[in-house]
Amino acid sequence: MEPPTGHRDPPSSLCRRAAASTLPQYAASEAEKKDKETNAALREAKKVWDKRAALEEAAKFEVADETGATTTLEQAALAGKRVVLFKNCTDCTFELPAALQGMIKVFVEGCVGCTIALKCKLVTSHLEVSHCENLTLNLEEAMIHTVQVDLTDGVTLRFGEGLLVEGVGQKVYHAGVKNMDVFGHTGGRHLSAHADYITDVAEGTELPEEQHFITQMVQGELVTEKAIKVGNRWATQRELDMETAAAASVTQREREELAAEAERSKLMGNQSFGAGEYAQAAVHYTMAIDQAGTAAAGQEAEAGAAANPLVPICYSNRAACFLKLGQHERALEDADCCIKHNPSFVKGHFRRGLSLHAMKRYTEALPSLGRALELESPKNKASTKQINDAIRFAEAKLASARRGGN
Repeated sequence: MEPPTGHRDPPSSLCRRAAASTLPQYAASEAEKKDKETNAALREAKKVWDKRAALEEAAKFEVADETGATTTLEQAALAGKRVVLFKNCTDCTFELPAALQGMIKVFVEGCVGCTIALKCKLVTSHLEVSHCENLTLNLEEAMIHTVQVDLTDGVTLRFGEGLLVEGVGQKVYHAGVKNMDVFGHTGGRHLSAHADYITDVAEGTELPEEQHFITQMVQGELVTEKAIKVGNRWATQRELDMETAAAASVTQREREELAAEAERSKLMGNQSFGAGEYAQAAVHYTMAIDQAGTAAAGQEAEAGAAANPLVPICYSNRAACFLKLGQHERALEDADCCIKHNPSFVKGHFRRGLSLHAMKRYTEALPSLGRALELESPKNKASTKQINDAIRFAEAKLASARRGGN
C-alpha cells in the first residue's frame, strides 16, 4: 500500500532500508565464500567416496552367467573378497567350503537349476535369494540365522543336522515364493515345510505376491505363518499374541529379572559388535529390546521409558549394526524408534542422519545431524567432531547432487 501524501518514513525505517541495500553485496560475498568452501569439501568428499566405492567393489566376488559349471570357491581365488554374488547362472554346482574365512554375505540372483552348498560361516549369518528357479541350497555346517527368499519358484533349502534351532531367532522370510521346500534334521528327526504364496495366501487387502511369510521352528516343528510388519520388524500373529499374553502376566519380580536379562543381552551385543559380528550383535540387541519392553509392561508409557533407558540405547545400537551391514532402511527405522523412546538421545539423531545420508537423502539427513550436534555436550569433543564431520560430508554430497554430480 502506498503511504498517504506528505507521509515521511521515521528515521528507524530509513536505517532499516539503508541496511537492506547492503544485503545483496553481503549475501554475494557470503555465497562466494560458501561456494569455495563447498568446492573444497567436494574434493575431499570425492576422495572419501571413491575410496569407499573401491573398498566395496573390492569386497565383492561375482560368479555370473555360468552354464554347467562345477566350482569350489577357494580362499586364494576370492583374492580377499568377502561377499559372494551368484548371478544368472544355469545348471551349475557351487560350493563354499568350511575353510573359507571372514565371509560376510551371500547373494543368489537369477539362477536356474543350480545347487549351492554353503559350508562356511558368514559374519552376518544372512543369505539372500531372489528371482531364481529350481535352486537347491544346502546349508551344511554353519548356522544361518536369516534367509530371505523373494520372487522364486522351486527353491529347496536343506539345513544340516542340528542347524535348525528353535528360540534363537532363526527364520526364513519369504514373499512371492512358489513351491519352496525347507528340510532339516534335529535330534534324529526329519523336518519339512512346504511354502507357496498362492496356496498360503491369507485374507487381507494385499495382493498374494505382496504378502510376507515366515518359516521357522515352532514347538519342534517347521511351520510357515503369515508375517505382519510391526514397527521395524516382521512377526507372526502367534508371536504377537504370545507377547501380549506374556506382558499381561508379568509380575514385578519377573520385570526385575527381565531387566537384568536385557542388560546381559545388551552386553553380549556389545561384545559381538566389537568382534565385528554385526548380525549376531543385532540378535542380542533385539532380545534386549524385547526383554526390556516386556519388563515395562503394565507401566505408564512415561514411567516405562524412564525405567527402561536400555530400550532407546539398544535401538540405537541395533541401528549401528544395520548401518554396518548396509541395511540402511532398517537402520533408519531403529533410529526413529530410539528417538520415539528418548527424543534427547544424541546417537539416535546421529544414526538417523547417517542412515538418511547412506540413502542419499541429504536434505533430510542434515537436520538430524544438526539436532545431534545441538544435543551433544560441547565437552564431548570426540563426538562433536564426529558429528561435525558428518555434517560437512552431507553438505558436500548435497552440493554435489545439486550440481549434477554423483
